Amino acid sequence: MIVARIESAADPRLAPFLEVRDRDALGPDGRPGLFVGESPLVIEAMLRASVETLAILASERQEARARALVDAARPCRTGRPDPEILLAPDEVLDAAVGFNIHRGFLAIGRRPAPRSVRDVVPASGDCLLLVVEDVNNIDNIGQLFRNAAAFGCAAVVLSPACHDPLYRKSLRVSCGHALRVPFARSSSWAEDLAWLREGAGLALVGATGGGDRTLAATAHELARASPRRVAVLVGAEFDGLTPAALGACSHRARIPMAPGVDSLNVGVAAGVMLARLAEVWGDRPPARVQETG
Repeated sequence: MIVARIESAADPRLAPFLEVRDRDALGPDGRPGLFVGESPLVIEAMLRASVETLAILASERQEARARALVDAARPCRTGRPDPEILLAPDEVLDAAVGFNIHRGFLAIGRRPAPRSVRDVVPASGDCLLLVVEDVNNIDNIGQLFRNAAAFGCAAVVLSPACHDPLYRKSLRVSCGHALRVPFARSSSWAEDLAWLREGAGLALVGATGGGDRTLAATAHELARASPRRVAVLVGAEFDGLTPAALGACSHRARIPMAPGVDSLNVGVAAGVMLARLAEVWGDRPPARVQETG
């Protein structure tokens, strides 16, 4: 394990960590091929996932914990070297990064190679997917990945306009699950939706307040299928799923709500949909979550 002490924000070893917010604003282009993880929970996920963690920047007061994180995850990284641990006083840390890192941890990881929709969908057997259309709120993207992990989704499929799930804040909200649940960003949305339904044999269940059946009725219908191959589609806040996405759905399901309430946050709605579908599968659960690689 290489541990280095940093005394100045001008130290060249801090280059990947400089001006985090300004570079984040540029999206993946702000740090080509790399991403930033923030908080011990996310860094633990980075170390245990099949992505390369290049360096951990930690406050001097967090040295013991930084060392422990690397030590504990070493069995998961067979054949891969430990990341370098860079330790700095809080004032140097904040000056380099550009804001107060009160958790005292950042890490730089190498982005996994992009996957196509066809790469992440299991070819056969039971399968539960989460399909996300045009959600660009950073917190919602993180919450959707956390839901996908909680309810055993084999993968998450994103439309071209969705926010980056490896953006620092989204990754933090996901509790690192965006590194554990395989995902693909569609390059041809209409074509990929059609393939999910016709090529991959998935029932596409659109979450919509205008659904012709309740979620419970839809879930029980799908539970009788063999194999059970289901994709839950959710859309952006306020607008919901586009007409094109709704047109691709084989089912349109609504969540019954009290009078005067017309919608839920997309993360909450996705959680309700996935929980209900997973529940009726009983002793035949969907595919287990796999790590990205």
